[in-house]
Amino acid sequence: MARPSAGRTHSNIIKGAPDYDQATYWDTKFATGQDVGEWLNSGDAVLEAVLAGLEDRYGGSGMEIAPRALHLGPGISKLGTKLQEAFTSRGWLSNGIVNVDFSAEAVRLGQEAEKDQHPSRAMQWIRTDLRSWTDVASLTHLAPFDVILDKSTSDAIATAEPQVFMPSLDPVVCPAVRVIVEQNGETELSPVEVLALHLVPLTRVGATWAVLSYSMSRFDNIRYIGRYWEVVSRTPLKAPTGSISSSAHAPEVFHWLYVLRRI
Repeated sequence: MARPSAGRTHSNIIKGAPDYDQATYWDTKFATGQDVGEWLNSGDAVLEAVLAGLEDRYGGSGMEIAPRALHLGPGISKLGTKLQEAFTSRGWLSNGIVNVDFSAEAVRLGQEAEKDQHPSRAMQWIRTDLRSWTDVASLTHLAPFDVILDKSTSDAIATAEPQVFMPSLDPVVCPAVRVIVEQNGETELSPVEVLALHLVPLTRVGATWAVLSYSMSRFDNIRYIGRYWEVVSRTPLKAPTGSISSSAHAPEVFHWLYVLRRI
């Protein structure tokens, strides 16, 4: 059984930050057109990383295949559509692309966009809270996934509270979390740690998890991730130039592309 850390009320870890970890925040943005869909940047680097992983596995098969791709928190980004187009150009079926978002509005919009697609091409859209094992476990019939796309979803989840897991016979606990709690007793896990462990039963060994983040330390000092995920690379990407300042002395801003491999 999991609960928020003792002594905390529900609030963001960063005081005054938007409620990025709340579905209602995103529902409102998507329904009212406040969100433009592309956080940080277009996500092309994430796309290249997952396609490289898929080509290593399937590229020379010479047959029609349906790779399994899990897209975390797509919102109204065009990244999933780009992946779908990349599958088509390679002769792959794209009905193995599964978009999961805890915003009901994002899922509704995604399903609406796919309704006229041929069944072999239509992506799936499923409302899922990635911090809830009950929700994540409902995806296991679609697993194992070969690749995971994550364009700043880990960043949004990182603003939530840690969860405390207690030793329990409750079956609604991720198997990877259960092993840790059985070994250590009461255990506090950070939101990103919970996410990484929840992804373990959904992925095959060797799967690629490509993450675009604003943080240069997104996966640093997280105790249990290394049991299942190896950070293969961490690449700085120069952030797109905005219109906030035209000063020649403004510091360069970088985003970070992480590529993790399931071990």
